[in-house]
Amino acid sequence: MIADKYLSSVFRLAGVEALEVEDEDSAVEKAEELVDEGNCKILLVTEKIAMQLGELREKLLRQKKFYPVFVIVPDFGGTLGERKKELTQLVNKSIGVKLKVGV
Repeated sequence: MIADKYLSSVFRLAGVEALEVEDEDSAVEKAEELVDEGNCKILLVTEKIAMQLGELREKLLRQKKFYPVFVIVPDFGGTLGERKKELTQLVNKSIGVKLKVGV
């Protein structure tokens, strides 16, 4: 898990290895380090951090590297809706039809 000090503390209490970062830029650096090391198979990140990791995630897919799997979780502020947008775009791209997703 890569998150701020509050959310990383919650995940540590649940037994998850959590890396505390100050901002999104340092989160990107940590994520890149973990990817380069190659020891991480699952990486939990907040939605805000995931938005900053778009290039890294795309690069991994282009290289046909499927690890780490990025699990995107909301932070204490709640969801931003970005994950839903991303999933909708992926489905639209894969089926060739634009879906309209309602609430």
